[in-house]
Amino acid sequence: MGTERIVDHCLSADGDRPDLPKHLLDWLAVTVGGARHADSTPAILDGVRRIAGPVADEATTPSTDTGRTAGTATILPSGERVAPADAALANGALAHSLDFDDTHLASSLHPGAPTIAAALAAAESSDATIDRFLAGVAAGYDVACTVGEAVGPDAHYDRGFHVTATCGTFGATAAAGVVRGLDRAELRNALGIAGSQAAGSLQFLANGAWNKRLHPGLAARRAIEATEFAAAGVVGAADPITGEHGFLAGYTDDPRPEAIERIGDRDAVGETGLKPYPCCRYLHSAIDGLKSIVPDVDPGRVDDVHVALPKAGVRLTGEPIDAKRRPDGFVDCQFSAPFVAALVLTEGDAGAEPFLSAVGRRSTPPRWDDPEFRRLMDATTVSTDEAIERRFPAAWGARVTVEAGGERHERSIEDPFGEPDRPMSAGDVREKADGLLAGSSIESAELADVIDTLEDRTVAELVNAATT
Repeated sequence: MGTERIVDHCLSADGDRPDLPKHLLDWLAVTVGGARHADSTPAILDGVRRIAGPVADEATTPSTDTGRTAGTATILPSGERVAPADAALANGALAHSLDFDDTHLASSLHPGAPTIAAALAAAESSDATIDRFLAGVAAGYDVACTVGEAVGPDAHYDRGFHVTATCGTFGATAAAGVVRGLDRAELRNALGIAGSQAAGSLQFLANGAWNKRLHPGLAARRAIEATEFAAAGVVGAADPITGEHGFLAGYTDDPRPEAIERIGDRDAVGETGLKPYPCCRYLHSAIDGLKSIVPDVDPGRVDDVHVALPKAGVRLTGEPIDAKRRPDGFVDCQFSAPFVAALVLTEGDAGAEPFLSAVGRRSTPPRWDDPEFRRLMDATTVSTDEAIERRFPAAWGARVTVEAGGERHERSIEDPFGEPDRPMSAGDVREKADGLLAGSSIESAELADVIDTLEDRTVAELVNAATT
């Protein structure tokens, strides 16, 4: 059974992954950045506080030797102490609120947002060691990405599911279970319980809803709940992934259970790319291509822009084209190839600063109503390409064509910047973190130093470096 293979892997999980420090710094930076810049943050945090209710007074609650309230966890970066499930919900949602978190292409999901949120909440509330925390994160990445590949992400999308939400639930549960030190039977039960909680719809695309931002947080919260129930002795469903009525049977027309057998041979952290641009990963190769064209064209003379993507990318960022040419919110812009094309052609980039400015998050009005921006969006078409589709999902490529002033400029990009074959360096990740943490009370250099010396640190020290 697939569950036994996953449980075996979790029980032997090792957090000694070379790329894990970069991903941890990236996750903390995008979480703090999400808290500061996403328009959904006040409502999401207010909702979490309403769910959490009053927290016990620390003066009357037994404390750990870290000086923190026992059994609670931290919302970043405010430092609020709440129940671990509530902290996991908040941090998981904040980590995905800018759509700037890491992405695993073969499974088409964001493993860090739900996995690290669940692992951190579990580690704080159980006073786990840093080694146990890192082992949980590593196991969570492996499980989330493996289940994502097993469900066949394209077919899963065709059913209307959001793979980060559904498969992220299993990864987050594995992470929390390892951190808590669950035994074999408890891990098995926790995954069985998680199988009845895996959820997340793509219907957010209809109106740019904030459901998408909540999805990783909800997955992390479900993970804490599943592991709590399992630790209490609740019996979970047997074989929740590959069983007759399990996850693969209900969520895909293209199951690939053989992916589970390979879980012990992978380092999913090292397979996962980091994002240099805060928008849908399907657009990143197109951005890279457009950036290389920009020096050769005058945006005012652009007559036509064509973006070719994998079919799944077209569905998310190019259909229906009339709606994608008229975004009117942050999420709309993150999933609009015409908006991104107009942004790169006018600004030369689509990194955090230009993107946040263009969507009105930097004390500037949003640009989607600007006449020149609209003209460029109207000039942009989006379709798939046989060669790109043939290489997908091994490669998330793009071909971009710009016609300007009677000249035609074309670029083909096979892999977006930030993927393992074109990695962001430690310096690139620090630069990204510097930009996201600028203006906050979090010292980027101090946070990076804690992560660089993590083997000598505690979970509390890591959290302290990312709180106000």
